[in-house]
Amino acid sequence: MTKLITGQIQYNLFQLNETDGAHLNVDAYLLTGTKAALLIDTLQETEELYERVRSITDKPLEAVISHGHPDHAGKGLKQFHEAGVKIWMTEEDIRLYKELFGGEYPEEWFSELKDGQTFDLGGQVIETILLPGHTPGSAVFFDEKQQRLYSSDAAGSGQFWMQIPGCIPLHEYREHLASLVSRMDRYPKLRVYPGHRWQSDTQLNLQYLHDTLDLTDMILEGKDQGKDLVMPFHGEPLHYRECSYGMMKGYCYNPGNL
Repeated sequence: MTKLITGQIQYNLFQLNETDGAHLNVDAYLLTGTKAALLIDTLQETEELYERVRSITDKPLEAVISHGHPDHAGKGLKQFHEAGVKIWMTEEDIRLYKELFGGEYPEEWFSELKDGQTFDLGGQVIETILLPGHTPGSAVFFDEKQQRLYSSDAAGSGQFWMQIPGCIPLHEYREHLASLVSRMDRYPKLRVYPGHRWQSDTQLNLQYLHDTLDLTDMILEGKDQGKDLVMPFHGEPLHYRECSYGMMKGYCYNPGNL
């Protein structure tokens, strides 16, 4: 059985954590402005999320899904659809959600999320930035005024999965990440809010993005190949490698998908 835990990070930012005390521990974020609210991701098993969000804000609401994995686009999504909340996800990950993970909700429930799309909440303007890698259509969400980046799994949470099916080749991800890092360099006070915040024992920041980029380069250049590991995935053993560097504690990748 999962628990849904609400935490208030700042007056206009709430963390919604779902955990079963063992394997599942995932975060969504609720952003509230003076005229609207935005939910980033809908967690996995909990069906209480809509009710919890509405206990925090009654403002007009939209939901964005960072990527098409079931721990971020889970059962609570149905409640938002039935309440008339517009739900956004990239075309690439709508397809991934249906084909790779057997997503139970129809494509018609989603509106297509695009690079550069903005959400004006009143006092907060949230910009969509596509960061393909972990999935073909992964997106991050940026609040320039408050220097906050909501990254979900697109750059990991202190740990990073690039080893599972659906990840794009590492050299392609590197180019997208380098572009993001170059842009974020203008924001030295950047704070990164990922999809599994518990995986890091410190607040992730601009240095974390640089460490991730540097380690990606080291892997591609053969300077750090990491250790060989194996994990179960959909009932089958999945072989991969894992490296670490700086704030990036566990960079998992497929050596056959560089």
